[in-house]
Amino acid sequence: MKGYKVYSQIKQLQEKGFSKSAVAKQLMINRRTVDRYWVMSTEEYENQDVSRRKLLDGYHQIILDWLETHPTLSSAQICDWLKEHYKASYPERTVSRYVKILRKEYNLPKTVDTRDYEAVPDKPFGEQMQVDFGEKGIFSSTGKRVKVRFVAFVLANSRYKFVDFQSRPYTAVDLARACRECFSYIGGIPRELVFDLDCVVVVSENYGDIIHTYEFEKLRQDLKFSVRLCRAADPASKGKIESVIKFVKNNFLENRIYVDDEILNDCALEWLSRTGNAKIHGTTKKIPAEVFKIEREQLRPLPSEIYTGNNFIYRTVRKDNTIIYDSNRYSVPLGTYENQKEVQINSKDGTLYISTTFGDPICEHVISIGRGMLIKNTNHGRNRDEGLDKLLDSVSRLLENEAHNYLRHLRYDKPRYARDQLKLIETLCNQYGVASTLKAIRVCEELNIISATYVRDYLKNSHPEPTIFPFPAVISSSDLKYHISVEKRPLEAYVKAGGTV
Repeated sequence: MKGYKVYSQIKQLQEKGFSKSAVAKQLMINRRTVDRYWVMSTEEYENQDVSRRKLLDGYHQIILDWLETHPTLSSAQICDWLKEHYKASYPERTVSRYVKILRKEYNLPKTVDTRDYEAVPDKPFGEQMQVDFGEKGIFSSTGKRVKVRFVAFVLANSRYKFVDFQSRPYTAVDLARACRECFSYIGGIPRELVFDLDCVVVVSENYGDIIHTYEFEKLRQDLKFSVRLCRAADPASKGKIESVIKFVKNNFLENRIYVDDEILNDCALEWLSRTGNAKIHGTTKKIPAEVFKIEREQLRPLPSEIYTGNNFIYRTVRKDNTIIYDSNRYSVPLGTYENQKEVQINSKDGTLYISTTFGDPICEHVISIGRGMLIKNTNHGRNRDEGLDKLLDSVSRLLENEAHNYLRHLRYDKPRYARDQLKLIETLCNQYGVASTLKAIRVCEELNIISATYVRDYLKNSHPEPTIFPFPAVISSSDLKYHISVEKRPLEAYVKAGGTV
């Protein structure tokens, strides 16, 4: 019917006086199709073979058997199976059209395995909080696209929410901090937290034997809440938080300009107050903030040490004894990596304060306004002077303390190559002897030449190297068996052979 409809429309436009090009443009079809039907009569159209052979007719029965055996089989799978079993490669669109025709012709509708859902009663007040992560790309004030990550919390009964944002991926330390801030925001602790099987929360899961990350397990034990983990790839088991993730992306983050993490979190608190927790919920038809007034009374009380009022952030110490803050590297004392894998940082009044996780101060830096910079305190590097002092004292003792002043001048005149210079003096003592080396040093001192290479050159000129012979001058008796005597001919023999002497 589709072909006849096109034929009929072409004939109608032809009778109205349209040209071939105008007909093709009007019906948005190929010009060749118009040419073919332009002079074709109705009888000719009916007699033509409209059922042309299709590309996949050779696999007709094979595909039909697959569809009958596997009702859920997709066109993409059939396309892949044709490649796998018959090395037949066809465009997915061609296969999809052919499969659609077969399903309609043989009444083989595609069946989908569905999951039955049922409404679940709300948890009691203060019983459960659902937690999940999200991310969305937004533009910064400089026009650069920034990927913003966030972790969202929602109380299962009142639907009261809290969100924490940052521009870098969340770690277990970040999650623990966000949980503490959430509990401080709602003024209590729920009895159960529901999470995905996320690596930030769980190290391993083996048929119910859960091993949490160290930081999260410490938080769980400190605040005495239980954890329930959803099965992998099963977002429907925590639909409340999934709705919150969409709500945050579409209502708060959409079209927002990113400045920095602190400003974004401040804006989020204002958004929660005016919209996130103040808008009537679509399912409960209640305002979360109003219901939360009742649920707050059922939350477990906060321990006194959960929140100190300081904006502490945790950072991992890198192998080169630096930490990353705001796209810059800040140094910590040498050896911190071995003894303190994680530190606590706090920025205040343009200064970055670095301390242990227990709050003991380590160091502080002036915060740089640049990007990709290394900010390093002078006392955070290796003490190279100590090694040079030992080497200088060693060489001085080797020279019987007769050239200590010269060695000191050698060190400070060439600080970059001081170690190499002192090592060269040590080598010359072993090669030419202490007395000769001292004599060369005194000559250089008189000429005011401070360089170990000039000491070496003087020793080379005053102590020429012995000539090295290719064979030993005297052959020992043990080497006689390797000695070969060469026959000597008289000179007359060469004269007779036509040579000259």
